[in-house]
Amino acid sequence: MHETVKSSFRFYRGRSMRTAFRPGDCIIFEEVPFDRLRKGDVIVYSSDSVPGMDVIHRIVEKHDEYLEVRGDDNPQDSTEDISFQRVLGRVVAVERERQGRKPVPGGKYGSLRAKFVSREGMPRKVARWFYSLLRRSGIIRLLWQPEIETISLATDAGSVIRLVSSGKTVGKWCEERKILVLRKPWDLVVRVRDGELQL
Repeated sequence: MHETVKSSFRFYRGRSMRTAFRPGDCIIFEEVPFDRLRKGDVIVYSSDSVPGMDVIHRIVEKHDEYLEVRGDDNPQDSTEDISFQRVLGRVVAVERERQGRKPVPGGKYGSLRAKFVSREGMPRKVARWFYSLLRRSGIIRLLWQPEIETISLATDAGSVIRLVSSGKTVGKWCEERKILVLRKPWDLVVRVRDGELQL
């Protein structure tokens, strides 16, 4: 006899699972009994604080009466305890525009993958540290010297200089306030020294 599984979907928004899902992704989930949920599964559950809102998080611990859940990109100490009655289902797949449907790993593999790729995961921490080291060293300035045009704009907050490379805006510099905002990787070559913008 074939078991009928009830499935539903939600569109993702938010930041807590950003390394797994993007805003606008279609999240497909299925109803499952409590005994089939495992640590590492991604679930959809109803919010306790915002009526009518659903949350997508990963199970970090499973207990007899409740589940501990957390978004992959949330701090380690931000877990939430939820009862099974609030669980709408286990996420089984994600559909993304132009990429089609992909399965969402759960269980031990899901937990391991989340630790590896999340913002709090060691590889990302090492990558951020290395990028910061490159930025401070200035070595990229010796190897890469992109053509950057400056366009001066007058605003209510004072003059702003827009930095343009290959036809796209890569940064803004507000001289009065000494605020520089740059896109990556141009932040490796543009800097402010002694209050002056250096291209």
